[in-house]
Amino acid sequence: MLFLKAFTRSRLFPLIVLLAFFGGCSASVSNSSNNYQTSQNYISRYLVPNQLPAPQSIKSVQLHRRGSVNHPPIIRLGSSEKLVLSFDELTTLSGQFRITFTHHDKNWNPSNIPQNWYLENMQELILGGGNKNQLSDPDYYRYSISFPNNQLDFLISGNYMLHVTDFNSGTRLFSLPFFVTEDAGEISSWVETNYNAGARYEALDRPFSEFVYPDFIEFPEFDLSFKFVQNRFWGAAKESENYDFSEEDRAQFHLSRENAFYANFDFIGLNLNSFTQNNSQIIEWRPELQPPLAVLREDVLNFTAAPSTGWGSSYGNPHSSADARYANVRFRFEDGGQLSANQGVYVVGDFNQWLLSEQNRLEYNESSGYWETTSLIKEGTYTYKYAIKSSASEIDDLTLSDAITRRQQEYTSFVYYQDPDYRYHRLLQAQSFSSSGN
Repeated sequence: MLFLKAFTRSRLFPLIVLLAFFGGCSASVSNSSNNYQTSQNYISRYLVPNQLPAPQSIKSVQLHRRGSVNHPPIIRLGSSEKLVLSFDELTTLSGQFRITFTHHDKNWNPSNIPQNWYLENMQELILGGGNKNQLSDPDYYRYSISFPNNQLDFLISGNYMLHVTDFNSGTRLFSLPFFVTEDAGEISSWVETNYNAGARYEALDRPFSEFVYPDFIEFPEFDLSFKFVQNRFWGAAKESENYDFSEEDRAQFHLSRENAFYANFDFIGLNLNSFTQNNSQIIEWRPELQPPLAVLREDVLNFTAAPSTGWGSSYGNPHSSADARYANVRFRFEDGGQLSANQGVYVVGDFNQWLLSEQNRLEYNESSGYWETTSLIKEGTYTYKYAIKSSASEIDDLTLSDAITRRQQEYTSFVYYQDPDYRYHRLLQAQSFSSSGN
């Protein structure tokens, strides 16, 4: 294996020129950091900086490339590929929403470029109508829209964020990240695993990639940068500190051992394809309640994760039919007496954007001996796990994991190019690949 040497990059930024340029066109710059809320107070591996999580009135959010809900939200610039946004609003009346878009750098800071640099035709989409569910308790409308379309298209590659706003009140409801790639150059990727290398002797994954860059790259060591993401947790992306430009037309890059991903990251599968007493994961079904209540079988520490994750979506797979139902789903966790009654334990999953919030916090039930919480979830299939806070702003979702053994993980490799003329980050390549679990 070719040894990849560390390379320290530096380049002066023409700040004065940029300030002069944007000072004269500030009225046309729409994605200033002052224009939207940030996610700095939210704790989640999924949420990226400047992303707003969905409120309790918005459920079953999905964003994927058209063709399969398991596709990541990545499309190629200038292709026929489209993204599909869908969500439910818990309400008795149909609503209307405004969808806007912002362009961001590789770290999700606003690119501070005019909208007409990255959007063609319209600069927003209007979504209305919706399909009402046929069963009540609770009532909801389901909305769906695909883009790019004949109203709006993207002109440049990079990191994007869509923002959904209530049309009447102007209240911003939530935002979602997605990616537009140029599919320029060629990339190949793989994973190397170091066993017993973690603090608890876990296996660590180090993703590697080789990128054959296109001819227009003049100074690759200055203008290219590389990131890796594990299991589509976009908010926990790691930038490669090790890269090698010794060959004329290509770069190799990877993560150091100190910055590697845990190879034992696991999930618990949640099959809610049917809300009935016959569902093997439901120990008690109360259809007479409004909403109905589904009590899950207890999850026991060290015996929770599925042997095979079956993981393939950032948002789970809620049913899209008009007769799909919601129910209050009660989670019960047995910790074996390892946690104190006042310690915060949370259930995080693709049904709640992997968010540590008070709504997802479990309370200790002395009568049952379980940590318990309830979430309103739609029929479908999901993944989740239990987590604690490692600090005021960080999540620890490994302490309550089942094992230290390696499991299959999905990775995405990103290649960014800082355009020397316009000084925004272009996304040349994005490739998904997997490790092989034991």
